[in-house]
Amino acid sequence: MSTISFYGSHNATYVLEENGKISLVLEVERFLNSKNSGMAQYKCPKIEDLFFLSKFIPNYIMEKHNIKKFDKCIALNTDVIYDGHHDLAREFIDAEIFEGSHHHQSHAAGCFYQSPFDDAIIFSFDGGGDDGKFNIYLGNRENSVTLIESVINPIINNPHIKYDLGFPFMVFGHFLKDIKYEDLSIGNLVYPGKLMGLSSYGKVRKKWVEHFISFYKSDVNGLNYIERINELGEKIDVKFDINNRLEGELSYDIAATNQKAFEECFLEVAKPYIKKYSNLPICIAGGCALNIILNTRIKKEFKREVFIGPNPNDCGVALGMLLHTLKPKYQVDVTYSGTKLLDLETIGHKIQNENFLYKSNVLDLNKLSDDLINGSIVGVARGRSEHGPRALGNRSILCNPSIPNMKDILNEKVKHREWYRPFAPVVRLEDVSKYFEWEGESRFMSFCPKVKKEWKKSLSAITHVDGTARVQTVTREQNEFIYDLLTIFDKKTGIGVLLNTSFNVDGKPILSTVSDAFKIFKESEMNGLVIENTYFKKFNNE
Repeated sequence: MSTISFYGSHNATYVLEENGKISLVLEVERFLNSKNSGMAQYKCPKIEDLFFLSKFIPNYIMEKHNIKKFDKCIALNTDVIYDGHHDLAREFIDAEIFEGSHHHQSHAAGCFYQSPFDDAIIFSFDGGGDDGKFNIYLGNRENSVTLIESVINPIINNPHIKYDLGFPFMVFGHFLKDIKYEDLSIGNLVYPGKLMGLSSYGKVRKKWVEHFISFYKSDVNGLNYIERINELGEKIDVKFDINNRLEGELSYDIAATNQKAFEECFLEVAKPYIKKYSNLPICIAGGCALNIILNTRIKKEFKREVFIGPNPNDCGVALGMLLHTLKPKYQVDVTYSGTKLLDLETIGHKIQNENFLYKSNVLDLNKLSDDLINGSIVGVARGRSEHGPRALGNRSILCNPSIPNMKDILNEKVKHREWYRPFAPVVRLEDVSKYFEWEGESRFMSFCPKVKKEWKKSLSAITHVDGTARVQTVTREQNEFIYDLLTIFDKKTGIGVLLNTSFNVDGKPILSTVSDAFKIFKESEMNGLVIENTYFKKFNNE
């Protein structure tokens, strides 16, 4: 028996279930090498390509998994071409079609069934779906997720006007000079993470906070926040102008105050439910669950177990629809359920025909560790890709976090991104409390604890300006390659931490091909490249 689940808007994803187990997750952005790609409504490929891809991708999955016909397809009823009203699932997937759970319901179920909990209180919030923008659920293994409240705007007090924390948070990215300017359709998906990074350089201006909170509660229709931001500007004596974007300390303070207001607005809604269900752990889902500053505050403030999955944004909706249907009795782990390198069979061709100089050897972790110690920046593409927006060791760039200026080198000469954006550490689970003010897992880079004072200098490349780090913990069972490399690195240096960032550049998604891996290796200042169990080095990096 096989079921395919399909979500078609931005961050479109196909999930394959065979005989009760998740066997593949295919994120369309990785397949097309176009970040946040959709197959319907939003961020679509060219219309002339859409019909081809809508048939090609399901056929590709069937061929790779030796499936003659899907037994069932689960899809949202909103997965239609933006103006053609053409149901992609019904037209191009040969299976009995079932309408899946709603947007936030799917977020909530996806998070809950990936958690270790039998019961939980779940908060799902983002820029919006077909069932609201900020929903609260109770999760139970037997019954899946049950809606408690779809939060309405607290000032307007109209059940049809839902409370939106996603759009007002991100819109400030449109007006700050250090953030690359984008069309709002793109900025909506990329501004939030950049605002988080920039906020740590500023200070919260207490006199502004109430005005920012009023701004969050003022809107009735998405894009109106662009208009309402001028009203905010008058109250705080700041002019928001996309033709004269704000910079320096003023812009940092705006980012910091915006982050504070976002947190306070969330907690105003969430606290009564967290208090009411004081015996339950907390799950956080939806695109806003990528806000690690809020996640960390929730964990510390309520001293409760908190879980955020590796795929809280819309790339996880298809999985959530499927898990809501399956209601698995066990914790589901899809961390490395993506595709293998799509063109792995071409590696021999790449080795033979690349016109730059390198040498290759069978992967030796001792040698790789030595190179990292000596300052090498090494790309890694092994096994199946991660499901979610963060690389967790299979599509990563690794380096030594104690090398001076490594953060600036990576941002400028490899990743080609803004100067202020931080990098994450990866550490063995049993060592996390040695280096960070943290207990327990942070497997999916969902939290940003403080780096312990005595380690800040040695871990300068992963320590953000505010003294925090977006930690990834790992066990040997979760990723043997990363765990063993950390063990060797620790024995040789006395530091059991590596810098881990995603293997992508220039606004592209995490890579999925040998061809892209070699291209980045060739054109950037990376020193080494691991493809499966082969280690390539440039000749000038002996």
